[in-house]
Amino acid sequence: MSTKLRSVCLAAVLTATTATALSAGAGTASADTRCTPTARIFTMQADGDLWLYEHAAPNTGEYSWAGAKHIGNGWGGKTFAGTDGRVYNITTGGELRRLRYNGTGWDVFPNGRQYEAIGSGWQKFVEQGNRDKITVDADGSIYTLEDDLLRWWQYDEGTRQWAPGSGQTLDRGLYKYNAITASGSGGLQFRESATGELHRYRYHRGLERFVVHHGFAENTWSGTKRLLSAGGDIYYAVSLDTGQLLWNRFAETGVKLGWEHATGRVIGSGWGTDVDVTAITTDCSVTGLWQPTNPVVQDQNAMPTAIVQPASGGRRLVNVHSDNEVTELYETSHGWVHGNVGGKYAGISREVVNGDAELFGATKFGTGDVELRTLSNGQWQGVRSLRGGMETAPSIVRRTNGTLIVYSTSGRSYSPTAPATLQYREQQPDGQFLAWRPVGFSDVVGTPTAASRGGGTVVVALTKSGQYEWYRHSPGLYPSRQGYLPHIAGKNAKLVADSQNRMVLFDVGHKSGSNGLWAAVLREKPDQTGFENSWTFLHPVPGTAGVEGAQLDAQLLPNGSFAVSVTANSGKVYATTSYGTDNSSFHPWQLVSADAENVQFTDPTSMRTNRWDGSLTLAAVQTTGSRHLFSAIIPADPINPLRFSGGPVS
Repeated sequence: MSTKLRSVCLAAVLTATTATALSAGAGTASADTRCTPTARIFTMQADGDLWLYEHAAPNTGEYSWAGAKHIGNGWGGKTFAGTDGRVYNITTGGELRRLRYNGTGWDVFPNGRQYEAIGSGWQKFVEQGNRDKITVDADGSIYTLEDDLLRWWQYDEGTRQWAPGSGQTLDRGLYKYNAITASGSGGLQFRESATGELHRYRYHRGLERFVVHHGFAENTWSGTKRLLSAGGDIYYAVSLDTGQLLWNRFAETGVKLGWEHATGRVIGSGWGTDVDVTAITTDCSVTGLWQPTNPVVQDQNAMPTAIVQPASGGRRLVNVHSDNEVTELYETSHGWVHGNVGGKYAGISREVVNGDAELFGATKFGTGDVELRTLSNGQWQGVRSLRGGMETAPSIVRRTNGTLIVYSTSGRSYSPTAPATLQYREQQPDGQFLAWRPVGFSDVVGTPTAASRGGGTVVVALTKSGQYEWYRHSPGLYPSRQGYLPHIAGKNAKLVADSQNRMVLFDVGHKSGSNGLWAAVLREKPDQTGFENSWTFLHPVPGTAGVEGAQLDAQLLPNGSFAVSVTANSGKVYATTSYGTDNSSFHPWQLVSADAENVQFTDPTSMRTNRWDGSLTLAAVQTTGSRHLFSAIIPADPINPLRFSGGPVS
C-alpha cells in the first residue's frame, strides 16, 4: 500500500475545480466527453483497508493525482462502485450491501447503519472466477455475467425495492467472456477470456434493445488486466503482472473508432496487489452518442389481414384501418360484429398460433414499440410490449419448442439518418424475451419475411438496393448471413416451408420477353445448402401491367401443394395451387368467386387453413372497406384445383 501511495503523491498536481470537456478532434472521441475535476477510484486491499484515490486528469489521461485517503477498514468480500459516491459490497455470505461515500464520510441510512442490505444470494461474485462479472453503469443499472447469460438489475432507492424486470436476461451465448465493465448509460465492454480482446456492447434500457452488439473487437487490453471505468467511456486498467495503472478512452463514433491509445497511458504504479479496484461511474459522461429515440415509424398502408382463430372458437379478421387504428371483425352466433382493438399502429403481423391461443404483433406510431396482442378464450389479453423503437411492422415466427422470435427493422447506432437494419428479439423457454439485437449492416427496408424449420428460422429481408438477402438463424445464436438472392422486381416476398421442409420464396417480377407482372418462386436446393440461382415464373398476374408492389400470399396445404393468392391491379382477387408437392407447376389463375366478379378489392389477400375443418380460408378487403371471406375444401389430390365460395361478411 505505501509504495502505491508514494507513487501517487509524488505525481500529485493541483487541478482546477471546474469540470473539463474534450470535444471532437483527431485521435479523440467525436462525442463530447466531460469529467468532474477528479475521478474517484476505490481500492480494497488484502488487509481490509479501503482507500480512495482521486485521478486529477480523467479527461486527458495525464499522470496527475489529487491525493489519496483512507476511508475504511474491515472490508472483505467483493467491492464495486456505482453512481455518485455509491459503493456496493457483497459479503462472503452473499449479502449485497449499498453504501454511499459523500466526500467527507459515509451516509447513514434509516436503519442507523452506514449500509443498507438490498439483496442476498450474491456470493458467486465473491468467487475468484466471477469477481470481474458484475458492474454498474451511469444509470445505476447492475449488469451481471452468469455462465453464458447477461442479466440486468436495478435497485429503486425510493421504494427500497428492486425495479420491475430486475434479474431479466438480456443476452445469452456469452461463454467466451470472463469480465464485464460498464461505462456511461448501458455502455459495456466484455473481455474475451482466450485472447483478452474487448468487445463493445451498448444497451438502451428504455427500449430494451442493444444499440451496439458485439462491436469493435480490439486487443488493446490483452493480458491480465482488471478493467474499470469512471463513465463517459473513460477506462482504467490495472496490469496485474506489472502493477501499472493505465488510462484510455473508447470512441464508438468519430474519425478514430475504438481505443485512443494502442496500449493505454501509464498513470500509476504499485496497483497490482489490491483485491478490488473500482471507480465511481458518473465522474465522466459522454454526449453525442446516437440514441434510437423518436423513430420514424413507417406507415405501411395496406397490409394483409390477420385471420385469428383460437381453439376456443370464433374467427376474427384483424387489420389496420385507414386511420391506423387496429380494428377487428369477429364472428358471433348472430353474425359478424365490428370492434376496435385500439391504438395507432404502422402495421400488423400475420396471425401466429400459440397453443390454443393466437396472437399478432403491431408497431406503434410515435414510439416504435412492438406490441403483442393475444386472443385466448374469446378475449383479448393484456398488451405485451416488447419496446424496441422499431420502424416497421414485425414478422413473428413460432418455433418448434413453442417459443417466439420477432423480427423488425430500425436505424443503426452510428447515425440518426442511417437506413434501418434487421433487428430481432428472441423468446426463451420461460416465456421471457431477450433484448432486441441488430443484425449486420445492410440497409433494410420494409418488414422481413421469416419461416421456421426445426428449431431455427430462415429470414429474408429486402435491402435498399432492391435485392433480397437471407439469413439462417439457430436458437440462441446470432443470425448467419448467407448472401443475396437473385434479383426480382417485387418488394413483398413471402417465405414458406414446403412439405419436404425446404424453403420457397414467392414474389412477383418481370419475365424476360413478356409483358406484365408474373408470379414467381425461388426454391431452396434439395440439400438445403442454399437457394436456386434463378426464379421460376408461374403465370402472369391477370390485369396487372407492372405493379411491383403487388403482394402474393402463399400457404402450404395439407396435401403438400401450395396455394397462392393475389389482389391484382384490376381489383380482382385470384388464386392458384400447384399440381403436386414439387411445386414446379401451377394451375391457371382462377377468380376466387363469381360473387366477387363485379367487386373491386384493394388490400393484399391473406390465407390460412381452418383449425376445425381443415378447409382453406381466404380474406380480402373491398375498396369500400367491406371485408370478404372465402373458403375452399382442400382436395386430397393436388391435381384438382380449389373451388372457392363465400362473399362479404361486413
